[in-house]
Amino acid sequence: MKIRYNNILTAVAAVLLLGACSRELPVEEGYGYLSAGVRTDSESELIVKAAQAPADDEIFSLKLLKKGTEDVVATVADYRTLQTEPLKVPAGNYTVVAECGSQVNAAWDAPYYKGSQDVLVKPETVNNVDITCKLANVMVTVEMDPEMDNYFTEYRVSVDNGQGNAMYFSSDNNTVGNTAYFAATGTLRYELYLKNTEGLEYHTSRETISNVTACQHYHLKFQIVKSQVTSGASAIRLTMDDSLNDKELPLVLDFGAGAPVISATGFELNNEISVQKFSATTKKLEVSAPDGLRSLVLSQQNASLSSRNRGVRSSLKSGYELVDASSATVAELAEAGIVTASVPFGATSASIDFTTFLSTLDLGTYNFVVTICDTKYHSIQTALNFRVISPVDAEAGSVVKVGAQYAILSGRWYTDGEPDGMALLYRKASESNWTTYTGTLDKNTNNSTFKAELWSLAANTDYVFKVVSSKDTDTRELEFKTARTETLHNFNFDLWYKDGSAWMPNESSSIQVWDSANPGTASLGVVPTTPEESDVVSGKAASLTSSTAFGQFAAGNIYIGRFGRVAGLGAELYWGVPFTTKPLAIRGWYKYTPKPIDKVKDPYKDKKGEDDSCSMLVYLTDWTGQFMISTSDKQFLSETDASIIAMGDFTSNVTTNGYVRVTVPIVYRDNRTPSYIAMAFAASRLGDYFTGGVGSNLLVDEFEFVYDPAELTEQERELVGYRQF
Repeated sequence: MKIRYNNILTAVAAVLLLGACSRELPVEEGYGYLSAGVRTDSESELIVKAAQAPADDEIFSLKLLKKGTEDVVATVADYRTLQTEPLKVPAGNYTVVAECGSQVNAAWDAPYYKGSQDVLVKPETVNNVDITCKLANVMVTVEMDPEMDNYFTEYRVSVDNGQGNAMYFSSDNNTVGNTAYFAATGTLRYELYLKNTEGLEYHTSRETISNVTACQHYHLKFQIVKSQVTSGASAIRLTMDDSLNDKELPLVLDFGAGAPVISATGFELNNEISVQKFSATTKKLEVSAPDGLRSLVLSQQNASLSSRNRGVRSSLKSGYELVDASSATVAELAEAGIVTASVPFGATSASIDFTTFLSTLDLGTYNFVVTICDTKYHSIQTALNFRVISPVDAEAGSVVKVGAQYAILSGRWYTDGEPDGMALLYRKASESNWTTYTGTLDKNTNNSTFKAELWSLAANTDYVFKVVSSKDTDTRELEFKTARTETLHNFNFDLWYKDGSAWMPNESSSIQVWDSANPGTASLGVVPTTPEESDVVSGKAASLTSSTAFGQFAAGNIYIGRFGRVAGLGAELYWGVPFTTKPLAIRGWYKYTPKPIDKVKDPYKDKKGEDDSCSMLVYLTDWTGQFMISTSDKQFLSETDASIIAMGDFTSNVTTNGYVRVTVPIVYRDNRTPSYIAMAFAASRLGDYFTGGVGSNLLVDEFEFVYDPAELTEQERELVGYRQF
């Protein structure tokens, strides 16, 4: 056994020093002092070469454990510090563990040394322990015969311990001479890859070495046995180092009659193979293997093919082995439209017919890989990138999104570069004349597609569109139907009736769409919401005036829903009416005269003296019934409520010069279909919190929904987000 002491002179001197100083070190009853020396056993077990011993400057750390447990009492980053400052610990039995490096699954130049020793720490004395460390992982090196370069342009050896993280000793990146270290799992696996000067490839099957333990060095040495080199074959001898436990594995690389050849009928083996949709022209792959087939694998990674519905064509697995394939495998491929046969082991030819399969595919690109290995381990791989194209220059793609008065449509061209005269045409299904889309086509030249956004369409109407070019005008037509629109009763605020002294903003008591605070305040002689007949845009307007009732602030307001009851110092309101369409905005006229805020309550007492603000709010929700608001309990609809599908919000504290037209975009959060709409207009935005200016007045008139993107600015269109949702 070869033993090497790290810093041996220092260690010996330290021991002498500790012995001499033990009388001078202050000690406490029940405590002792611990010092340590570390030595390394650099002799590898069983297998040949000595594992490299750590260098003199390698640092060993220490862990002090209670003997027989994993309880760590103390740690020392560098054991050498104990030579001058021994570790003070309670007297008792311990195990000291020394380590150098760290344990990893696989890495270059990463030796890991470890050792342990039990020690009894006696009280009132300095106790020294010597620890022997050995290599705790497995060392692997690879040596290649210098003449390998005469016969092979590329070679590599992959090695792993069965836990992944293979290390590659490769001529490509000059790692053949490197040293790799692996965690000891009991196993090492290796595989040899070669490419000769004629471009032929060779893979050995993966070999496994068992009974692999720590502190072993495996030296994989590959030598060419020159007496066996012929024009058609090479022999490689593998030895596990020459000096001990020789293990030879002759690998005769017989390159035989030549590598397999792939040819095609009906198409060229190019980077991309264009196939016209519905084409019945034969598309067949032919394989010739003079030395006989060992493996023939057809693989694909196309999501659309992996999930096709049975009954149309069956879906495809990621890969199929055709050599000695089962009848079930052949039948499964046939159901998908790929015709082939089970190929006997050693057969010299095979074919795969894609004709029927390709004729069933939608437009798009489909990627396959054919991998071949013959009985002499020649290996070749060919990618088949089929692009199914239309027999026309361009055509309609899909209906991307449809609203009540807009549609987003897509098209595609199949020529190299955009075809001359490409255009999108559309018409109502009930009409015969086509309209040419004159807007900008949003083109993606990477995949030869475009989108067009049609506006100002008729709602709830069937349409047809197609894409044409100068050469092709009779192309496929796709249909779509626009969504319907909805409006609200009395959205122009022309209809009013009286219930006692309270004005009600509906045509009659049989209709309950709009309401206000009037039912709660009229009995107190205050009616904040009234019809306006003179200062209007057209017909009548709604006049909302903030006021007080018995000292309690009451904002002028009008909302969709119904008044419930007076509750405490506030009221219960029931918001919303059924509504199932998706407007892009509300639009109308308003006139605002704010007053300084003179009525305040928490949490807005700091607003006193500021100009009041009006507000307009609209919500599209997925409620199953009306939403209760309680102003006295501060129970309101939170803007972050998950039931809200879209929301519009407008506020202003500016005095207008007469009526001003306003558009409030409805900002969508997702693509759910609404079931309810809620809306509220208020002369004092903070009226729910009894804060505002007495006398603030808001007039609203002639409101409507906007369903046509053409009636919005581009900034408003982006804000609404209808293109995303």
